[in-house]
Amino acid sequence: MHQVTLEKGLMVGEKQHLKATLRPLSAGDIIAAMEESERVIMAPNGEGKFEPTLLLSNALMGVNTLRRQVASLGEIQGPLEVEQFKLLSDIDLDLLQKGVTAMDMATAKAMVERGRDVATGSDD
Repeated sequence: MHQVTLEKGLMVGEKQHLKATLRPLSAGDIIAAMEESERVIMAPNGEGKFEPTLLLSNALMGVNTLRRQVASLGEIQGPLEVEQFKLLSDIDLDLLQKGVTAMDMATAKAMVERGRDVATGSDD
């Protein structure tokens, strides 16, 4: 888990929610985000006809994965709904993205350290 303080946060009634707790994604989160990010379009096939095809939006995929990484925002339990997520400022969106990056880097560093411990025979 990783904590991030947002600049503007999310207003619900009279209460401003600024403290975000982030969590790593699960496989289920990624699958659900992919499903939400797909839409059916009619695309031409090789025979000059149109057929339904799934199109994945990378932008929506990013939004849907990031909002699932918000375990909580103040008293609001995550994941955030799309409509809640849209109310965040661009600055807060950037802070959440940087928080996820920091969390991912810490996880990667811990994995490297664990690998070194195994390679050197350390029991830590």
